[in-house]
Amino acid sequence: YTESAQDAKLFETVFSTYTAEYLKGPMYETPEKMIGRRPFNPGEPLWGEDKKLTSNVLGPLKRVSSNELAFLTMICLAIGAWGEAQFLWFDPQFAAIDRGEYFNPIYIIAASLLPVSFWAHIACYIQKANGK
Repeated sequence: YTESAQDAKLFETVFSTYTAEYLKGPMYETPEKMIGRRPFNPGEPLWGEDKKLTSNVLGPLKRVSSNELAFLTMICLAIGAWGEAQFLWFDPQFAAIDRGEYFNPIYIIAASLLPVSFWAHIACYIQKANGK
């Protein structure tokens, strides 16, 4: 094989284009270079100038007002507390299992809203601190 002038020009073009793109590195951001999910989008800072969290940390909830999040917090807290109280005290499910009966899964599903209530409360606080 002998290299022709056309092959040399093609190699030079490919090499220089590749090198130019390689040298851009992380400074040049395109969706093609994004791998998986990133914790934040460029241009949407997580921390403000006053060292407070911005609404961008909430992800899809960043456009929800603090009043709506407070309502969600209260609803989830009420349902979760009801499910926990029913499961443990008012309709004891461990005693039902000891009797050979099945437990009520609604109480477990309702009680699983307690962590949702906590995180909605944190989101409500962030939105309230940002004036939303």
